Amino acid sequence: MPIDPLLLQKGFTLQAALEVSTVAIELPEHAGDYNQLLVFGHAGSRLWKSLDKPLTGSDPLDCMSVKMVEDFLQRVGCADYLVLYPSTGLQIDLRALGKQLGWHADSALGIGVNAMHGTWFAYRVVLLANTFYETHDVVAQKDNLAEAPCEKCVDRPCVDACPVGALGVTFDLQACMDERVREGSACAYQCLARNACPVGTEYQYGEDQMRYHYQKSLQLIQSSKLT
Repeated sequence: MPIDPLLLQKGFTLQAALEVSTVAIELPEHAGDYNQLLVFGHAGSRLWKSLDKPLTGSDPLDCMSVKMVEDFLQRVGCADYLVLYPSTGLQIDLRALGKQLGWHADSALGIGVNAMHGTWFAYRVVLLANTFYETHDVVAQKDNLAEAPCEKCVDRPCVDACPVGALGVTFDLQACMDERVREGSACAYQCLARNACPVGTEYQYGEDQMRYHYQKSLQLIQSSKLT
């Protein structure tokens, strides 16, 4: 059973609870004041399709995601919680957390890959809360989610699809960013290598959702180059 079936229905496909004492990543010093770490993520386009559009504001998807989770906490009578992600003041190692949950393995793309959803998933909200949920993953196939698809992939179409050869033994983030900000780049609002991955293609984002996410990351890259 999911932590919350209504959130599942709205697109929070990934839901998990961990006892704070078992969390392997670094948490704020006062994390011990809470019982559990709750983690929510989306996969595919269900969450995106459930949102009212057009989206407005600087981070509308983040704001809406937090509000949906806070509405859930209100429904279950939990008023004692602290949102860790998304947050401008706290750093959470989402990749390490996802590995502990069994949600993803490393990929040649430099991001996590889920054996069911491919790379088409994202962490939406992480919070500390005084809740008492069973500490398991909502997805029944948890033991298989973090299988390493890249290790079994022979053809490696993602490597061939990258126009700047950023995928290799390690992921060349700088080459990727330089290409994305290049005028006329086909990689500005999509990742050709990610699109070429054969894992979880049925969960691939639609054009508008993909553009939204990549526009956000492109803005971050552009602002970092100005500082």
